[in-house]
Amino acid sequence: MNRRAILPYIFAFSGAVLLVFAFSRMRHLILPEGSTSSVAPFFTKNNQYCKWVFSHYEASPYEASWFASIETTQSNICEAVAKPEHRNASEIIVTRTLELTSLPASWKWETYDTFNTTSFHSSDSFMSRMHYNRTCYDSKTETFNLAKGKGIQLIEPLWGMLRDPFDHWCGDKALHMEGQADPSGQSKAHIMPQGFAPYTYTDSSTPPTPEESRQQEWRTHGLPPWHSSLRPSSDPRVGVAFQPPQNIHLDLGSSYFKVWGSDRGAASGQWFYDTYHARGQPFSRFIAVEVETLNDTTAFQQIPDDLVGVYTLMNVGLTMEEGDKLNTVDMIKRVVKPEDFFVFKLDIDSAPIEEPIVKSLLEDNPDEGGASALIDELMFEHHVNYSPMNGPWHNPQGVGGLHRSYNVFRDLRRRGIRAHSWP
Repeated sequence: MNRRAILPYIFAFSGAVLLVFAFSRMRHLILPEGSTSSVAPFFTKNNQYCKWVFSHYEASPYEASWFASIETTQSNICEAVAKPEHRNASEIIVTRTLELTSLPASWKWETYDTFNTTSFHSSDSFMSRMHYNRTCYDSKTETFNLAKGKGIQLIEPLWGMLRDPFDHWCGDKALHMEGQADPSGQSKAHIMPQGFAPYTYTDSSTPPTPEESRQQEWRTHGLPPWHSSLRPSSDPRVGVAFQPPQNIHLDLGSSYFKVWGSDRGAASGQWFYDTYHARGQPFSRFIAVEVETLNDTTAFQQIPDDLVGVYTLMNVGLTMEEGDKLNTVDMIKRVVKPEDFFVFKLDIDSAPIEEPIVKSLLEDNPDEGGASALIDELMFEHHVNYSPMNGPWHNPQGVGGLHRSYNVFRDLRRRGIRAHSWP
């Protein structure tokens, strides 16, 4: 949700409602022209403010087929991915994802529903789905209540090695696709970030069947209404006010912004900048955490001009020790509000530190202040023990195999987190 493009503030004065729309940064996408949805996603006819909340995760049939076999196929995962049916599916999925993510730099989404609608793409049948419900605010009870409105957004399925299947890790068994080669082994061609993931929504009170959803109008890119929301708060001077959200990024295991020595694959800041910030959704805060000693001058020379003052480098290691001021989850709770759009990258190449963070997210109560309710998008490289990744990951012990990664990512998605396997 572009909370900066249209920022409604609602003040209640003696039963009257004043709607003030702050149209900041109202620059529209250059191509194609935007269109207006027939569904009013944010307000009812009675001017109730509405937001969208996560409902449930739906694995695609293709993802389900991998779950059914992964415990046995993980010992020969390269051979399994190379089977003709999986080779074909991998090519369809990666081709579609690259088609969605390979856009001219001038294409931005600064308002909701920027792109025109289009029909359902046949390749999207392989993708899994995040489902959402619409809720509307009752100023008398100061609560959000379920209302008419159902939404769906696609996400890449969990399949194969949970990495780009055309990376080189399988050696002579590796798949090959024309024009798709990343010698670093850190291809992100399998990842479908939110702004690049097709979505649809209606004012129906019941979720559409898979066949019905194929008949709906879809938008291939842009801000869905569940991107973020306004935060209601009571003020004795004016009644109820709705405060705008922020876009926040935490990169845990950041290294430098662009390149570390000659290794561009080790630096992820530029990818997040290009994928979110430069697409019309600038970060209010960009927090980079790196335990390895960095040169401050080099670090800040690499960031773009418009991140100066926004970018924070924490050149220390975070922990999961209770009561520690550097506790990762506690810091997230201090910085992020539920209404914000928060994208979190977790890749510190240390299972003993990563595992407690993810365990906390899977065990907390999102309805009682749990950090899992704060994360919209997660990029996580889950270091487990299976061939061929046990070599570059130095045979991590006591963390399980690839089948455990499947379960972890599925369970994170079931909590409403768009969880992606980071390379």
